[in-house]
Amino acid sequence: MPQVDRQKTKYHENVKSKRMRKTVLMLITASALVTGMVSCKKEEMTKAAITQTVNVSLKMDEAYTFVLPKNLRNDPYEITTQAAHYSISQVGTNSAGDPILQYTPAAGYTGNDQVIVSNDQEREEHKGGPKPKGPKPPKGHKPPKGGCNGGEEEDHYIVTVNFIVNEATGATR
Repeated sequence: MPQVDRQKTKYHENVKSKRMRKTVLMLITASALVTGMVSCKKEEMTKAAITQTVNVSLKMDEAYTFVLPKNLRNDPYEITTQAAHYSISQVGTNSAGDPILQYTPAAGYTGNDQVIVSNDQEREEHKGGPKPKGPKPPKGHKPPKGGCNGGEEEDHYIVTVNFIVNEATGATR
């Protein structure tokens, strides 16, 4: 009888040992996955946005369209600083699917105006600042899965467009 008890005890110890190994292995795997995801997020947030400034001279009431730079994920643009003197100031896409900024000064306005657009919403949201104003991403827009772009960091853009609106020339009085 004592030998049967020892066999049962060894059996139970082996079962406990296997369960313990499985539990430790699962904890190590889960820990590695969480660490990897956090590391990828940090990497993505380190690359500075590319800033671009464009100076445009327009005639009074003249419409202007500017094709904005694309990034790999084709992130949507939002207006972060709206123009002060406009009848139209919006982001959208042209017939080729390129992101664009459309601007038309307010009727009869002459002087300076400025619009700032960005496709860098993730960074703006992580700063804790207010979310930029503008249109929402299109329905069905999903960022790529995986967090890390194969070691390649994503480019984001902040584009400042300075407008100088002049009186129309050649008008008869």
